[in-house]
This record gives sequence, structure tokens and C-alpha cells, in this order.
Amino acid sequence: MRVINWKGREITSTLRVPEDLPLIIRVDGWKFHNLAKKIDLLKPFDERMAKCMVRAAKETFDLGFPIVLAYTFSDEISFLIKPPLPFKGRVEKLVSVLPSMVASSFSTALRNMNMEANVGFDGRIVLVRREEIPEYLSWRQAEAWRNCINAYAQYALVSKGISPQMAAKRLKGMKSQELHELVFKELGVNLAKIPAWQRRGVLIYLEEYEKEGYDPISNRRILVKRRRVSVNWEPPLFSSEEGRSFISGILDMLLT
Repeated sequence: MRVINWKGREITSTLRVPEDLPLIIRVDGWKFHNLAKKIDLLKPFDERMAKCMVRAAKETFDLGFPIVLAYTFSDEISFLIKPPLPFKGRVEKLVSVLPSMVASSFSTALRNMNMEANVGFDGRIVLVRREEIPEYLSWRQAEAWRNCINAYAQYALVSKGISPQMAAKRLKGMKSQELHELVFKELGVNLAKIPAWQRRGVLIYLEEYEKEGYDPISNRRILVKRRRVSVNWEPPLFSSEEGRSFISGILDMLLT
């Protein structure tokens, strides 16, 4: 009987990325259109869903991954991981363990809001240099804005009795200004004034703060630096000078 080398067939188990460089892992919800229908999410945006995504991202900071920041909108989260990378950079581990932790936290958050559903997330690795991180975040934030405009425009037509399929056809090829005008005409909504998290997403990141402590050697009170996870529901535009400065401040503190 021929002996099969099953270990040798694990062809992706040896694929690695440099463990001494920062890395972005983006996780995306699997079949969340079906999930939205099952738990009857509000259109065009449901704040409960956003809160569940933020909680899933925030809790992951405490589960062993060296996460610097996370950026989320819709059903995706981008995590910036600092070196040395877990699992010595093994891709198979990185894109399976982190999404599974997000799925677990997200499911718990749903249950806490009396919404039951089976959920799954997939993961992908994005190689990035340190100086490219603000550009990556700008790219995803631009996608968040496109997603926001399209969600409102789709809702504007569907709420008038047009089928989702026909609405998608009508919206195809329309420019941003045309979508703005459509939403304002049909819903009376100025997209520039909707909640910032819908337009710009949510940023979760580590920040330093000072806490009063006690030094037993000098027998006196001192200020001790600590770190905590902070959530910004109104992040700046990452493409702006303010946004780049904000992100650079986080990176200077945590990646040096």
C-alpha cells in the first residue's frame, strides 16, 4: 500500500510574508447581503450593524495580535499589524485566525442586540510600506464614500417602489453629483450632513495616555504612560493634511 505524504500536500502552509515588516490584513463579511435580509437591517444604514463591526474590531486588540489600528466601514475591517508578525508571517495562519476572531466577536455583538445569525469573514493580506499606510487608508475611505453614496441612491429608488435590480441599472454609470441630486430630490437628504461614520467609516486605534502611579523606590507619585483602545466615529479625511498628520502620529508612536 502506497504511503501518501499528506503533510507535503499542505501546499500553502509554508507561504510566508516578512515577519519584520508591518502588514495589513483586511477581513470582509461573507454573504452579508443575505445576513442583512435575515436580521432585517435598516436601510440605507443601520447603526446597530456599525456598532457590531466596531466592537468586533475593538475586541480583537485584546486577543493576541499586535494591532496598531483598525479601520471599518460596511462589512469590512482593515487591521494594521506591527512586526514582529504572529506565526512568523505564515499567510495561512494570518488569514484564518484573525477573521475567525472577528466572526466570533461580531456574532456575540449581534446576540447582545437580539439579532441571531451565523456569520463568516474571509481575509486577505495587503503588503504595505510604512509610508504607504496613509495612502492605503485614503483608498479604503474613498471606497467608504462611494459605498455611502450608492447605498443612499439605491435606497432612494427602492423606497419609491423600484425593484433593486432596476434601481441598480438606473444608477449604473451615474456620476457622483448626479447621485447627490437624486438622493436630495427623492429623500430630501444632503449627503454632506449625514453622520460622519456613514461617510468616512470608523477608526479604532491605540493611543497613549498618562495615569498617576506610585514609584516605591522614590516613594512618590509619578505619571505613567499607558495605552488604550480608542474609537473615533468622526475620523478626518485621510487624504487631507489633517488626516495624514493624525495617522502619522499614531504610526510614530507605535511603529518606532
